[in-house]
Amino acid sequence: MSAVAGTTEGEVMTGVPVSSGPFLFGTAERRLFGLMHVHAGHDARRKAMVLCAPLLQEGIRAHRALWAVAESMAAGGGAGLCFDWYGTGDSSGEDDGLSLPGMLADLDAAQAVMSARHGRDRLGWLALRSAALPVLAYLSQQAQPVDVVLWDPQLVGAGVIESWRRQHHAQLYESGRYPHARHDPDDNDLLGFRVDPALLTALASLDAAAIALPRGSRVRLMLWQRDEDIERFIRTQHGQGVEVDVFELDASDRPGWEDPKQFGAQAYPRRSVVQLGQRLATTEAR
Repeated sequence: MSAVAGTTEGEVMTGVPVSSGPFLFGTAERRLFGLMHVHAGHDARRKAMVLCAPLLQEGIRAHRALWAVAESMAAGGGAGLCFDWYGTGDSSGEDDGLSLPGMLADLDAAQAVMSARHGRDRLGWLALRSAALPVLAYLSQQAQPVDVVLWDPQLVGAGVIESWRRQHHAQLYESGRYPHARHDPDDNDLLGFRVDPALLTALASLDAAAIALPRGSRVRLMLWQRDEDIERFIRTQHGQGVEVDVFELDASDRPGWEDPKQFGAQAYPRRSVVQLGQRLATTEAR
């Protein structure tokens, strides 16, 4: 990786940057790339948020939307941290280095960075789509109440993996992407990524709809549509004494995540991003 935020090759920046911009954090063995969103006039007593990207191909397609939400938070006086999971994007590691235990370690590193500047009691989380799986697994282990925003969450790991495999097959054999060639992918090839089978096994075992967060936590669901998994998750949280607010986004704005013909399109639901940003701005002080 090239030098970032004043570091040189081999060095790791483990503290938070003074102002907005890219930086490295984590350990020398597990360098993570982060992008801090902070504007002039920022108040460290205001809410800070870690924004977590979905996995595999959706993580690439969601960059702009997460960037816009983080900028909206910064414009309101808060701070947002977007980062790449180990083995993805500009973080160190290869594709098959992505693992569930590793993602939990990445979240721990992100929490350490933001807590050092803002305190854990002012830290919130946002998970988009499949990021809900590692984020909920991580937050359920916390001793204190947590504050999390789940944006179009995918809560059942087995269903997520099935949808990835369907999309993978559609891209190779049904979408017309390769009309003059036949592709026989390797067993660990999935949506253009080299995936460790242990990751799929670990995710398949997760039913986040049944994961209870610490009592006193707050969940905000940002949804284009509701389903039984969402309803089951809400019931689980209520049974644990967790507050759940549901904000319905305009359903017509939902990206075509499952549509093979939109697979390569940039997923930037502008109207929903604005709605989500405004919603966070009005509830941020709570």
